[in-house]
Amino acid sequence: MKKIIVPVDFSQQSEYAMHFAVEFSRLFEAGIVLIHVLELPAAQFSTTGETHGQAMEKFYTGEFIKGVHGRLEEWKDYLTKEGVEVKTIMKHGNPFQKISATISDEEADYIIMGSNGASGLKEFFVGSNAARMIRYAKCPVVIVKGETHIRDFKNLIFATDASTAQDVIADQVKEIQSGIGLSMHVVKIKTPYNWLEDGQVKKQLELFAERNKFKNFTLNSESADFIDEGAIKFAEENESGMIMIGTHGRTGLGHLIAGSTAESLVNESEIPVMVFKLPER
Repeated sequence: MKKIIVPVDFSQQSEYAMHFAVEFSRLFEAGIVLIHVLELPAAQFSTTGETHGQAMEKFYTGEFIKGVHGRLEEWKDYLTKEGVEVKTIMKHGNPFQKISATISDEEADYIIMGSNGASGLKEFFVGSNAARMIRYAKCPVVIVKGETHIRDFKNLIFATDASTAQDVIADQVKEIQSGIGLSMHVVKIKTPYNWLEDGQVKKQLELFAERNKFKNFTLNSESADFIDEGAIKFAEENESGMIMIGTHGRTGLGHLIAGSTAESLVNESEIPVMVFKLPER
């Protein structure tokens, strides 16, 4: 059975992600792993023994942990009633590190995370950890911003440069398309930095589709100043339900200079974005 990791902080955005994960799990016969990471201050120690204040702090910390555990159990009960196989995990420490370790331990197939409105990842409960997840996670990451139902999707978008490097994620893209059961618009965004004539783009896309044996698809190009802007514009024009895109997950100086199209897309898009990890260059 496939596994979906859903990091939660019990916010409205977490609920949106959880509900999306329920629909997704039914289509792909997957179980859900809810994880909450507690960022508690390190315990304070005194050579003269525990003070009254420290004892009270420990008491309230214990009560807080019990409360969080209770909320996780409530969410677990809800998912169980929805017929989903569910597991809950509560950890203490750095959210990115703990979530990453859980992804590895659980051999997760997908991560579904919530974020806030137009401000995107900046408001996500683990802050920049969501962006780091996009960069580092080996499995696809889905970012959900609002109440979203897969049953309302009209089509999907696969934003690609149609290069052979993108072939490595084609099977994953096709699996998502097949599971959701919708047509897919394969689109290449033309910018001033990768400009080609329409005939050249058409030829690239035709070869890409042929190599990867796509079914139930259209081939398209969109002109824009930046790839993320073009993908969002195309999605809006075609009333698409989700944008799929690959990322090399640049880090360090490479990320500082070039940035990440996938992260920019996730920040700006109001519809779900699924990010696939491409091999590092």
